[in-house]
Amino acid sequence: MTATSDSGNARRMQGRPTVAAWLRGVSVGTRLALAVTLSVALVIGLLAVIGLRLIEQRLDTDLRETARVTAAAVADDIELRPDPLSGAAIAPALHDFMAAAPSLQAITVFRAGPGEPQVLASTSSAPPRDELVSRALAAGMPVWRDVAPRAAAVAAPVRRGGRPAAVVVVTVSLAPIEQLRRAGGLIAIGGTIGAIAGITVLLHLLANRLVLANELRERNRQLARSYESVLQLREAAARAQQLAAVGQTVANVAHQIGTPLNLVSGHVQLLRQETDDPALHRRLRIIAEQVERVESTVRDLLDRARPQAEPEPVDPAAMLNRLAGALRPRLAAAGVTLDARIAGTLPVIAADEARLELALLNIVINALDSMAGGGTLTIRGSAPAAAVHIEISDTGAGIPAELLPRIFDPWMTTKAPGSGTGLGLTIAREVVQSLGGTIAARSTPGAGSTFIIDLPALAREGAHA
Repeated sequence: MTATSDSGNARRMQGRPTVAAWLRGVSVGTRLALAVTLSVALVIGLLAVIGLRLIEQRLDTDLRETARVTAAAVADDIELRPDPLSGAAIAPALHDFMAAAPSLQAITVFRAGPGEPQVLASTSSAPPRDELVSRALAAGMPVWRDVAPRAAAVAAPVRRGGRPAAVVVVTVSLAPIEQLRRAGGLIAIGGTIGAIAGITVLLHLLANRLVLANELRERNRQLARSYESVLQLREAAARAQQLAAVGQTVANVAHQIGTPLNLVSGHVQLLRQETDDPALHRRLRIIAEQVERVESTVRDLLDRARPQAEPEPVDPAAMLNRLAGALRPRLAAAGVTLDARIAGTLPVIAADEARLELALLNIVINALDSMAGGGTLTIRGSAPAAAVHIEISDTGAGIPAELLPRIFDPWMTTKAPGSGTGLGLTIAREVVQSLGGTIAARSTPGAGSTFIIDLPALAREGAHA
């Protein structure tokens, strides 16, 4: 009998739908709508409860503050009266105070004296009689007491002639708090139910018609494209890292080889000047030729490690204005004033704009480093004849006279070790010279430096092209 009953119960449980089974049977959109709806309902409910509690606390504080202020005002009124205390004289004032604060239940004034305090005047037919009056007289300051039902009373002592003469008891009703709680609860419940219903319907429609039908497919396509882009970016980053490593290695090798080659070439020239032996001259010439060949190979390596884009028409005025605009925040942060004097229109030039802008930026950075205490950076752009003339001046420390002829040499820097590579001006010179232009510098120690760049303008037909 027991086994039969258990098997019957099991069959009934199997036939009864469970929440998990029901959720497996509904669509993804419906499940999403339910999840979001429950979350929103929880948030709305919590916000409603918290907001209602805050309002109740605020209302309770306001009601009690009204009672306290009224008690203090009545006490001050009684203290300032010159005539003896009289219930007939005080009663009208109490009614005026009651009319000014509708939330008050009663105001009662007790006369202090030997024995029990006696009621002097009251707005209630049944004035309170409890220990609150005695506590106020003993404390010499206002005291509180919650009285049933849903009310609170404050007692404030009155002093006349330097001694306690009376006690003002103000009773305030706290019933508005209960009314607010009931009304707020109904509003919160109704608003929550309405919000849940509206959000449920809206999310269900959106989830079924948009999220699942169109948006998910579009998201999948976007993810696929994103994955492809990430892979391409990773490959490009890897190639860039390899090229950067190769370029750094080539630069280091060029530096290590260039210095000994310069020494060898110099000694060969000295030997050729100091000897008259034709055979020795011939051998020294062969050595010089081989040294030049090695130097040419190093330069070719540097050119290959630094890929260059094809020159394109560039508006130098727009480029200089864009560079000035980008530099303003950094210069302002360093206390440097930018003075841009760029002609409205300048001849078009043929250049790799990114490389040329980087070259100018290298010069500006050097100028900024030389003005550690602030100063003025001036960028001029003009067009004398068929060329573009650019000047970048600073009011920094300047360049020592003995170093000025070598500032464009590789690895030449006046900065502290670890603060610069000494390649910025070298790169700037290579960029300018590759465009058929010239770059020079003048400097006065302590008064700043100026770099002058002249670039040939693009032929008129090339500019139109």
